[in-house]
Amino acid sequence: MGKSRFGAAAILAIAFALGGCAAKDVKNDVVATVNGEDVSVRELREFLGAPGGMMSFPGIPVEKKKEALDRLVAGRLLASDARARGLDNTPEYRAVLSQNEQGVLLNALLRKELEEKLKVGEKELKAETAKIKEANKGITDNAAVAMAGRALSERQVRKIEDDLMAAARKEMKPAVDQAMLNRVVKGEAVGDNAVLATSGTEKLLLGDVRKILQAVAGGGPHARQDLTQNASAMNSVVNREITRKALNAYAKSRNIEGSEAAKATRRDMERSVLISLAVERAVPKDIRITDKEIAATYKEHADMFVREGKKITLAQAKEQIRRFLMNDRRRKALDSYVAELKKKAKITVNEGLLPKV
Repeated sequence: MGKSRFGAAAILAIAFALGGCAAKDVKNDVVATVNGEDVSVRELREFLGAPGGMMSFPGIPVEKKKEALDRLVAGRLLASDARARGLDNTPEYRAVLSQNEQGVLLNALLRKELEEKLKVGEKELKAETAKIKEANKGITDNAAVAMAGRALSERQVRKIEDDLMAAARKEMKPAVDQAMLNRVVKGEAVGDNAVLATSGTEKLLLGDVRKILQAVAGGGPHARQDLTQNASAMNSVVNREITRKALNAYAKSRNIEGSEAAKATRRDMERSVLISLAVERAVPKDIRITDKEIAATYKEHADMFVREGKKITLAQAKEQIRRFLMNDRRRKALDSYVAELKKKAKITVNEGLLPKV
C-alpha cells in the first residue's frame, strides 16, 4: 500500500473538521450554561465563522475558543440584564424588532437550508487541504485543514444562497415596473402609494423606498438631496427590496413560519437587540478625553505615528488618538459592567468540548 500524502495528525484533523465523519458530531451539545440558559457548540462555531456550525476548528487553539466563548457568555449576561431592567418592553426595542421582522424568516430559511445541504465530504476536504499545503509550504496540518474547511464551506454557502435566490425568483416572479420607476427618477409628481415592484401578492411602494433612502442619507452630505431622483440609488434599493420580499414570500411558502429554525433565529435576533440596548446603558455617554491625555498617549507611542518615514505631528494625530482613547474607555467600562454581572451569575463551562468546537 502506498504511503498517505497526509500524516496521522492531518487525518485526525480532517475527521474532527468534518464533525461526524468518524463519530457523532457535537454541534448540538451544550458547551456552557449561563444562569440556566444553554450555549451550544453550534453557536460557538458560528461565532468563530462556521456557517450553521457545521464545521469544527481544529486549527484554533483552545484558549482562543475560550475567549470566544467568554464573549458569548457576556452576551447572555447582558441580554438577561436588559430583560431584568425591562428594556424588552420599550418602544425602542419594539421598533428595532419590527424593522428586522422580515430578516427573521430569511435567516431562518437560510439556517434550514444550511442544516440540510451544507456537507463537506472527506474526499473534497482532503483534496482542498492538499492544494493549500502545496501553495503554502510549511503550513501546519491543522491550519491547512481549517483553511480548506472554511474555503469549501464558503463556496457551498454561496451556492446555497444563489440556489435560494433562483428558486424564489422562479416561484415568486418579482417584477419591477420600470416605467413607473423612470417617472419617479425624472421627478414627476408620483404619490407614495405608487407601486414600483411586485412579487406575488407583495407590493413595494414608493413610500417604502423613500423611507429607506432617507435613512441612508441620515445627516450626511446627501441629507437634503432627494435620492428618489438618483437612478442608481433607486434601482439598487428597488431591486434589493423586491428580492427580499420574494425571498420572504418563498420562506412562507416553505412553512418556515413557526418552525424551529424561525424560533431559534428570532431568539438570536431578540438577544442581539437586547445586548445592544444593554451596552448603550452600561457605557457612559459623557466620556471626556482631555488634551493632556492625548498628549501623553502620543508621547508614549511616538514610534507609531510615522507615515512613509515622516513623523505625524500631534495636531495631525489628535482626533485619531481621541477616538482610540474613547473606544478604550468604553471597552473598559463595558468589561467592568460584565465583570459585575459575572459575580452574581451561575456559569458552567464544559471545557472538554472545546477541542471539538
